[in-house]
Amino acid sequence: MTTATTTELDVLGALLAFDFIGFAQKSAALDPTDPEYGRSVGAAFGLAARRRFPQGAAPREISGYVAEFLGSLEAGAEDFDAAALERLFAEGLGAETAQGGEVLGPERKIQAHLVLTLRLVRELALGPGEQRELLTEAARATAA
Repeated sequence: MTTATTTELDVLGALLAFDFIGFAQKSAALDPTDPEYGRSVGAAFGLAARRRFPQGAAPREISGYVAEFLGSLEAGAEDFDAAALERLFAEGLGAETAQGGEVLGPERKIQAHLVLTLRLVRELALGPGEQRELLTEAARATAA
């Protein structure tokens, strides 16, 4: 039986593996109306963010990271609101949620979590085995 958690983490796994055909095919199976939509990818993002910032991060550090991230995008930076991304990071790190910025709907939120998780995984130089561990840990976190 395939669950929303499994499907979401399969989508993220395909993205991390740069399997863009698999990513597109698996993404088509996601249901944005599911109340659990985005939860597993959000959990994986939070785990990766906490690995990147193991001591947590001050709001200034988060905003600097987000500005660097947006500046590194060759295209698509205009698709993301910096304040909304800062809020996602604060949430992922378990910090107080920053105020302001665009309120992301479920589809925009999962898109942001996917692309930020990909960046964090690349920064952390997580190999395939470590990526699988991250996905397994995210599945456990969302199963509770």
